[in-house]
Amino acid sequence: MKNSAIPILFFILLFKFNQVYSIDPDREYIRTPDSLKWSYQQLDIHTADGFRLNTWIYEAKPENDKDTILILAYPDAGNMSYFVYHSIILANSGYTVVTFDYRGFGKSQDFEIQKEYLYYKEFAWDLEAVVETIADKIPNKKIGIWAMSMGTTIASRAYPQIKNQIDFIIGEGFVTNPDEVVGYYKGQGKEILLPESSNTFEIAVNSIECPVLILTASNDKVTTHDSALKLQRQLKDNCEVIQYSGDHLTGFQVDYDNKGFGGWYLEQIDRFLANVAS
Repeated sequence: MKNSAIPILFFILLFKFNQVYSIDPDREYIRTPDSLKWSYQQLDIHTADGFRLNTWIYEAKPENDKDTILILAYPDAGNMSYFVYHSIILANSGYTVVTFDYRGFGKSQDFEIQKEYLYYKEFAWDLEAVVETIADKIPNKKIGIWAMSMGTTIASRAYPQIKNQIDFIIGEGFVTNPDEVVGYYKGQGKEILLPESSNTFEIAVNSIECPVLILTASNDKVTTHDSALKLQRQLKDNCEVIQYSGDHLTGFQVDYDNKGFGGWYLEQIDRFLANVAS
């Protein structure tokens, strides 16, 4: 996908998501799927503890429909409107894409957020509610979590509760050890807080049994290639790690001149899922 607005959008996202880890929700949308003429459904989903989550379901291009749903767990800043271009690229290729705002983000229900936290366990509850609702609403399709940075933490944390409803996880900038992230930023003079014992996260991430694709960036000093390889050794044959040349969360920009925005990224997803199905 090539569009004159894409490079500008990319650099805005790069700046926002490469800041020091801190939760930075945006309550306003910068675009919606229909602003780019894509068919979608808006849905309110309610969590087990009573929070309302705003959700968008992007229709897969009918002639390319892969009978596969990708549920986006995005990073710690912005809201789901920052990923409209990304989602349309995947929907155009045949994936049904589901995006939602965590509580306190976008148009989801208010939630008090302390920005210094690495994540909130409540965000995992949000993902659990979305997976449960979508699995019931759109049956007979494979379901995967498409996660980025903090979103990988949420996917891992939610995994024990959603493992019977999802078929795979795709993660970019994969957080494998919260203590290492906290330690890195402590060395930079920045305090990052954990919402719970890191042992809880460790048990969850090490319990993953579904196929996992991890995309790492060569210049990423926090969610590093080496940390992904360490998780791969733990998860064994279920986990594949691919490194690209670039910064944290720039996978959609890889080989832009030849493949357009998201072209390389889409190839990795298609190949990974083809191997999973074989």
